[in-house]
This record gives sequence, structure tokens and C-alpha cells, in this order.
Amino acid sequence: MKNKIIIFFICGIILLSTITILVNANSIKILNYNNPPNSPVIEGPLSGNIRQLYLYNVTVSDPDVDNLIIRIEINFGDGTTACGGCDGRGPWESGDIEIMKHSWLKEGTYEITGRVLDEHGEWSDWSEPLSVTMVKTKIFFNYIFQKIFFFLPNLYKII
Repeated sequence: MKNKIIIFFICGIILLSTITILVNANSIKILNYNNPPNSPVIEGPLSGNIRQLYLYNVTVSDPDVDNLIIRIEINFGDGTTACGGCDGRGPWESGDIEIMKHSWLKEGTYEITGRVLDEHGEWSDWSEPLSVTMVKTKIFFNYIFQKIFFFLPNLYKII
């Protein structure tokens, strides 16, 4: 009789353990050893004229070199952003360089920042800002006359 009670007690513990594991199975997470990607490195002109197009190199990297970068988001500091990966470009491997283009419409100093998303859904931190200063293009009075004479060469003959 004693043996039956012990066997019944052991079966009960096994049954309760199994039920507990099944109930909590949804909350058990498999460890993901993915690290978030590194912040992108942004390089390009630090000053320029408004309404001119400038190119910026964005270098992406991930400490888990087997991961792909699937999105690059760049904030140009003037209320506009560019998204690599939203437009069919990418994915990128660690060390790849993507070229982003931008022109500013108003003079001022802007801070360009960026972040990237890896294939496991991890975003990087925002990058260190790259400070860019844009000034108005100065139109010289003489320049206007040169353009007029270029398009109307017979208007005034220069001897």
C-alpha cells in the first residue's frame, strides 16, 4: 500500500509539472542573442548654399556581422527625413555605404542624425549629429548682366 501511495504521489507531481509547463509555454521566451546595430556614421559637406543638392555617405554596421540592415532613416534637421529601405533600396551588410541626397530651402544650421534597423527588428540609437550650415546664395548684380548678355548676345556688342 505504501508503494502505491508513493507512485501516486510521483505521478501527481509529474502531472502538475506538465500542466504548469503547458500553461506557461506562451510566456517562455527563447533567448535572442541579437545585438542592436551600431548607429550609422554620416559624412559629407559641413556647409553650403541653400537650394543646392548635397550628397552624404551613410556607413552602416552591426556587431552581429551576419545580420542585414533593412532600413536607414536620416533626419536632415529641417523637418524632412530620408528612408533607405522604404524605397526598394537595400538590404545592406555591415560596412556598406549608402549615399543620401538633400538640399535645404532656408539658411541656417542643421543637425543631421540617423538610425538603422536590422533584420531582427532592432533599431540602433540615433547617431551623433553632424552639424551643417547653409547660407543664401549671393546673386551679384554683374552676374545678372552676364546672363542677360549670354542669352541676348546682339543686345550690346562688346569691343
